[in-house]
Amino acid sequence: MSSPESDRSKHWSKAAIASLTLAIAGFFSVGIVVGLFLAAIAAVCGHVARHNAEINDLRGGRVAVTGIVVGYLAMLSFPLWVVIAFGTFPTLRFYGEGRNEIAREASKARVESLYAACEDFARENNNRYPTEWDQLAGRYIPGHELRNLLRSPYTGGAPRACEIVPHDRPVLAAIAESLIVIQEIAPATESQIAVVYADGTVKLIHNPDYQ
Repeated sequence: MSSPESDRSKHWSKAAIASLTLAIAGFFSVGIVVGLFLAAIAAVCGHVARHNAEINDLRGGRVAVTGIVVGYLAMLSFPLWVVIAFGTFPTLRFYGEGRNEIAREASKARVESLYAACEDFARENNNRYPTEWDQLAGRYIPGHELRNLLRSPYTGGAPRACEIVPHDRPVLAAIAESLIVIQEIAPATESQIAVVYADGTVKLIHNPDYQ
């Protein structure tokens, strides 16, 4: 049996150190494909290090074994990460789509309420719409409620995310169903915006700023 002094005089196996280092890196990055390759290389380096340690009387045999074990564990865990990934991404996508759908419905309700307030304003102001939203505050809609209605429901949206589209009044019945009077301003990440036509119809249409 070798003494502690003789063990300390031995040189370390570089392959053993590389094996453990690559194994740890591979284990924590096995969720991506590169981690699988690192783990495989770690296992190979570990086997080489064990062989060299015995032949050339080098230190690092236990380190090499650790690298081999961790490397194989990383490779064996790769299928589990694949299953988790395939199970998680659709869930996140479904969750994101669900949130967007809720936001779209909220947008439609918001512009519909703003349209009703604008119509009330028009009835008392010679059939004219307000030129700015603040004209509705107080008499036609409470100020705090107006701020909430104008605020975008989307992440990164503007605090005033609706605009009145200038148009001639009175609106002819023949074009009322195609003339937009209020429209939403949505972030460029959203594919649709809510609009209100002159006849009161609320729809979702393509966002011209969508990228």
